Amino acid sequence: MKIHVYDTHVKTKTGGYVHFDVFVDDAHVNKAKQYAQQYISALGIEPEQIELNSCQFCHSEIANPEVQTTIIRQGHYILPLTNTQ
Repeated sequence: MKIHVYDTHVKTKTGGYVHFDVFVDDAHVNKAKQYAQQYISALGIEPEQIELNSCQFCHSEIANPEVQTTIIRQGHYILPLTNTQ
């Protein structure tokens, strides 16, 4: 399965920083930012706490089996990279 990677950065007004990737397939490309926002909310970060939020297409690649299974079930996969909130 070919997936698209969206590199996402969130900086909070209190100095916290969250970096993660959103993986989506062709059918869900238009929902990448929505999935990013859902993940941010799940971390307990409210929109008024966000100073900077960036979700940009980075590249495409072939997904490993775990990522493929999650995308088939949920439409996306989140890869957490940094969280200093």
